[in-house]
Amino acid sequence: MARMTVDYDLMYALARRVWHLRDELERKEKEKRDFPRSDIGPRQQTADSLSDFYNGWRKSFHDAWQVLTDLGNLLDHIGKTLYDADASVAGSTAQQVATLQRQQAEADVKAYEQRMDAKRKKVQADDLRMRYAGQERRLRQERAELAKKRAALEKRQEELQLRQMELARRNDVLDKEQAPLDKRQEELQKKQQALWREQLDRRNSQEAALKAEQDALDAKYQALSKEQEPLLKRQDELQKKQQALWREELDLRHKREAAFLAQQAVLQREQDSYDAKQKSLEKKQEALWAERNALLRKKNVTQAELDAWQKKQDALTAEQDTLWKQQGEPLQKKWEDLQKRQQEEQKAFEPLTRRQQDLDNEQEALIKDQEPLAKRQDELLGEQKALWKEHRAERERLAGEQGKQQDALDSEHEALNRDQDRFQPWSQALQKEQEALWKDQGANDEALKQLGKDDEALGQREEEFQKNRAEAFEELEKQAPWKPESGKPDPLYIRRGQDPHPEAEPPPVPKEFERVTDHGTIKVSYRLDDKGEIKLDKSGQPVETTTTITNNNGLRYEETTTKLLGDGDYRTVTRGSDGSVTKVVMDADAHVITNPEGGSPIRYVANEDDQILQIWKQRPGGGEWELQVSTDDPQNTWLGRLPTHLRVDTPVVDETGRPNDGKTYTETTRTFQPDESGKQTTVSAYKASDGSVTKVITSVHDHSQTRYVTDANGNVLEFWSRGVYGREDGTTYVHPWELTDSSSIPRQAWYDEVGPGLDPEEKRKADQVTP
Repeated sequence: MARMTVDYDLMYALARRVWHLRDELERKEKEKRDFPRSDIGPRQQTADSLSDFYNGWRKSFHDAWQVLTDLGNLLDHIGKTLYDADASVAGSTAQQVATLQRQQAEADVKAYEQRMDAKRKKVQADDLRMRYAGQERRLRQERAELAKKRAALEKRQEELQLRQMELARRNDVLDKEQAPLDKRQEELQKKQQALWREQLDRRNSQEAALKAEQDALDAKYQALSKEQEPLLKRQDELQKKQQALWREELDLRHKREAAFLAQQAVLQREQDSYDAKQKSLEKKQEALWAERNALLRKKNVTQAELDAWQKKQDALTAEQDTLWKQQGEPLQKKWEDLQKRQQEEQKAFEPLTRRQQDLDNEQEALIKDQEPLAKRQDELLGEQKALWKEHRAERERLAGEQGKQQDALDSEHEALNRDQDRFQPWSQALQKEQEALWKDQGANDEALKQLGKDDEALGQREEEFQKNRAEAFEELEKQAPWKPESGKPDPLYIRRGQDPHPEAEPPPVPKEFERVTDHGTIKVSYRLDDKGEIKLDKSGQPVETTTTITNNNGLRYEETTTKLLGDGDYRTVTRGSDGSVTKVVMDADAHVITNPEGGSPIRYVANEDDQILQIWKQRPGGGEWELQVSTDDPQNTWLGRLPTHLRVDTPVVDETGRPNDGKTYTETTRTFQPDESGKQTTVSAYKASDGSVTKVITSVHDHSQTRYVTDANGNVLEFWSRGVYGREDGTTYVHPWELTDSSSIPRQAWYDEVGPGLDPEEKRKADQVTP
């Protein structure tokens, strides 16, 4: 098939030449000319024939004018139609080129900003390192000083350990010298305890024999008492007194002996406990010496092992000293005090002896009154006295023997104490040295403790330093890139030489694209925001793109695509070279009667007044588009106007009811109680930084929900609505909020309100809420 090329510029020029020829014919056709006989001749017939011919010629020009007009219109229409088709393709290509150019420029600017930000961050990081270098150097110096102090204290600790070892050796020598005396001390304690037990047994035996003899004498007295009826009462009373005295004496003796034995038993238990602990410590000492001998025999023994053994020895020595001071020495004093109390026990019986003398006197008086029975009485009395005398003599003899035995033991104790006193200066000297060593050790421990605190404090400061430095670098990393509009000096040029390799700033992102060729000009421009920058949507793409194509003959084609509020919604307005305006509007999620839950993409074709000319619907699954209805059909001459949400570029609020202009607002919201009909109203007032106020009044009543957007004076700017639909399965579906009317849409002459109008009750509630 042969390739056909259409030159619409030639058609455009040819149409205008045809129209020019048409205009020439029209001019000629409008010229009127007469043929008088004076110019033609005397014959009237000749003049009439010329006039008829001229009139016929003019008529043919008129018919040619219509033909040329139709031909010029046809050529002009074909040329402009073909031009618009080519301009549409060229416009799409130009938009792609403009997009690539803009994206490349954005990438270049972003890469440049990243490189410059990296340079600035490097300079700021170097400044941070310099700022923290001095503090880090001071911390290192303090750490070195602490290390020197620690080395000195450790050396001092080694010296103290050597002194402790020497003291332990000398204490061992002293213990060996005192070992025989300790053995004598133990033997004396055993002798003392055996003597006390023997004395108690002999006293008990003596008391038993006395009681038997006394019982026999009492029997004689009873026999005599039967014969001594008159004096029986006196005798009984005297006897009761005597017996009471004896019982008191016996009770006192038993009480004294019981107290003495109890104290002796307590002391003995304490002595046994002390001896057990002393033996346990001796076993530990033997084990330590065995361990030390093993260490000394060991090859390559380390100082740490010897220091560990010395610490054990020091602890054991301290434990032995503590045991002697807390138990041994107090226990020895208790034994000495008990011996003294035993010697003073006899003084407690002197009042009883005096009372016995009084009873003897009474007894002699009674004897005088018992003359008839004096002999027998004297005999009994003699026996009684003899018994008493024998008892006293036996007691004195026993006390004398016990005293001698106790004196002998006391002498041995005194000799032992004198022998022990010879070691006292040696022991005291060792004790003083030990106390001095403990004092020095305590001072060294305090110094080590203070050193530990200083080390901990320094460690905290080092940790805080590291943390602060890390936070400073982290904050530097999070710091937003420097911008000239920040008003702060550029960190890269505060000092000279910080940017050794400066680079030129790339050109800014172009706000339009223009290409001039031999045939015309192609220009792509974008809508700008308040700051003069390209206005972008949430995905970073331009909100509105306008492509204009003109050629040298003056033909102009313009196409403007605007993204609307809904995701995927857009509007394309095409202005052809013939001046016609066509709008193609996409509703990506149309909620129609046949599908109220949405999901049906619909494309509208409308004229300049938003009157719908065609409605297209896409097949499910992203298939082909199908024409649903068109005004070309005589039965569908009126299809209505575009839905409001597709006619408004930027609504005042978004689907959530919040302002949609990107400004910062302060919000005040109040929900009112439902009225009698059950309608509940919520009013939200938003105040911008410039003082402008926007109010949103939302009402919910049954299955109908409405939302009015007003200004501070109560003028309605927008009206939104949504409904609730029941499904066949019994559930409900809440329709999304949809912009139903807006003040930005031209009003009809007969109706100038936005939406159904705000009723007085809702307006009253809106007036009560102020931001």
